Amino acid sequence: MRIERILVPTDFSEYSQAALRYAIELAREHESEVVLAHVVEPLPYGVSHWYDPAELLERYGEAASADLGRLEKEAIQLYPKCRAELHFGTVREVIDKLVSNLKVDLIVISMQGRNGLHYFLPGGTAEKILHYAKCPVLRIRTPA
Repeated sequence: MRIERILVPTDFSEYSQAALRYAIELAREHESEVVLAHVVEPLPYGVSHWYDPAELLERYGEAASADLGRLEKEAIQLYPKCRAELHFGTVREVIDKLVSNLKVDLIVISMQGRNGLHYFLPGGTAEKILHYAKCPVLRIRTPA
């Protein structure tokens, strides 16, 4: 199997960073490109009662962009064929589009991250990626 492009969704947790390191090792072996992606999801229903949703999304997007930029620099130091992309939308939809548009051969993901137990519950982010991805998914087990 030829692996030309590896997608690594990240929530900036140490667990997703472990998945990135693993993906970089794989990419070295296959001379692949690594695409690091973070998705800013829509705000939960009812948030607009307490905050301005547009301002909140903008602030979160700016913070995510800064975090992603730092992570991209670290990744490039380890392996120069890395790049990062920031997207807005639902994780499942964005990952589906990235897999199709970028012709992703493999997704590398950690099963534990910033959202804690949410990742293990049915319907969690990683669970959705595992079930709906249109390419192979390599799940990295990380210590609790």
